[in-house]
Amino acid sequence: MLSTIYARPLIPIDETRYLSVAWEMWHSNDFLVPHINGHPYSHKPPLLFWLIHVSWLLFGVSEWSARLVGPFFAFGSVALTVHLGKILWPANKAVRLAAPFILLGTFVWSLYGSLTMFDALLTFIALLALLAILAARRAATILPWSFLSLAIGLGILAKGPIVLLYVLPPVLLAPLWSEKDTMPWGKWYGSSFLALLAGIGIALCWAIPAAIQGGEEYRQAILFSQTAGRMVKAFAHGRPFYWYALLLPLLYLPWFFWLPAWRGWKKKSFDAATRFCLCALLPAFFLLSCVSGKQIHYILPLLPVSSLLIAHTVTTVPKRTPYDQVPLLVIFLMLSLALLIVPQLSLHGGDREMLQYLPKWIAVVPFSAGLFLYMTRPESMLKSVKIVSSSMLLLVILLQLALADPLHTIYDQTVIGEKIKQAQDANKPVAVFPPKLMDQFQFSGRLLTPVTPQNTFEELVIWSVDNPQAFCLVFTKIKINKQSKTTGIARQYSDGWLIFSPAKDFVANYQQWIAQPAIQSDSLNKSEPKS
Repeated sequence: MLSTIYARPLIPIDETRYLSVAWEMWHSNDFLVPHINGHPYSHKPPLLFWLIHVSWLLFGVSEWSARLVGPFFAFGSVALTVHLGKILWPANKAVRLAAPFILLGTFVWSLYGSLTMFDALLTFIALLALLAILAARRAATILPWSFLSLAIGLGILAKGPIVLLYVLPPVLLAPLWSEKDTMPWGKWYGSSFLALLAGIGIALCWAIPAAIQGGEEYRQAILFSQTAGRMVKAFAHGRPFYWYALLLPLLYLPWFFWLPAWRGWKKKSFDAATRFCLCALLPAFFLLSCVSGKQIHYILPLLPVSSLLIAHTVTTVPKRTPYDQVPLLVIFLMLSLALLIVPQLSLHGGDREMLQYLPKWIAVVPFSAGLFLYMTRPESMLKSVKIVSSSMLLLVILLQLALADPLHTIYDQTVIGEKIKQAQDANKPVAVFPPKLMDQFQFSGRLLTPVTPQNTFEELVIWSVDNPQAFCLVFTKIKINKQSKTTGIARQYSDGWLIFSPAKDFVANYQQWIAQPAIQSDSLNKSEPKS
């Protein structure tokens, strides 16, 4: 977490947008309906933003205090994973000793768990729900169902109804994993249905007042179109059904390439705890594959359960062999060679632009992590788990530190945000192109006034002619800043350039740009930052 806060600025487009939403809620004192650039923000519910506000209340409004929220719930999820392992395998202490190291050492977890996004929070809530489900099977009281309702309600407030994909499968498949009938199944499913209704009711305590206050368009978005649209046909990130399956080696790196994780399945016993984990894991993975919109971090809530399964599997391996680490050593070596060779290749477009920022010595980082793995000789399987986990964490930390300067060069928004704020403080309106930039700088500049998005360069030119005393913020992948004569500034950003200049200078520069044979109006309009 510390290396993340030090090495990485807020990463566009997601982190910068979410902190901008939190900032607008904070300075407007409107904590019911999230807003971005002065308009209701319907893409996500408000729980993460509320939690950021709690951190700001405790530590003051700053970037680092906001960025504590995601890792806090990632750490909490590790603790809940240990507790879940203790309940599932109470007599097998090795499982709860190995599981946190397996989870922390999973590359995707260590990377995305430190981001200011919704998935670590959703993982924490999903684990609370799983613990409530197990408690409901052990004791026929109302308390576990109350916690399940609370988890469902909080999950909807965190990221919407998608929480049900992680929670409902083990409830519905309880006959497959239950050891004994401690509760009649009619009562079980009736209680489950009431808990679901109560959870939805908790979420509606926010959604109904927000829908009334936010207006018709916002009401339709939060109650209907957002969820349905992502399920049937994604607005963004639409990918084929098999996309997650193809990424399994990456999603479970390094354990996918660790031989004991495979060797242990030969002696795997499918006890009630294992069946519970599979019921929580496989249906959710299938349902996520069916959903049109797919992103790597959507898998995060499945990783704790996967870690428990892997932990239980490797503890059945009688002894380690000299070849256990060989596939991982090959992976580290291949990554080192890739970082050494790829930047030298004659690539074109945005990929090449990004590669130029890599330090020449970065190939040493995975080599160092692999060397650490090779030099150690663990005596037990648990120590072997710790060594593999430590090598992956070492890789992530060193990569972040090595990329600190390049990441700040291409993603830091502080200077541009401050320039926008100065212009607005002088009562100078600011227009941005492309429209994606309209929700990126509110937090970095602590903006109090919306910016004006423009859909094309031509629209921006017309706006600039009508507002000669205003300012323009433009992103382009064409290196036109060197030919520009302006009192503004140009900054490298993502795979292109951000140009902030007075409107009258932008009009003059635009006429100069389109006069160049290599730069045409249509190529300017296609310039957009990568997400």
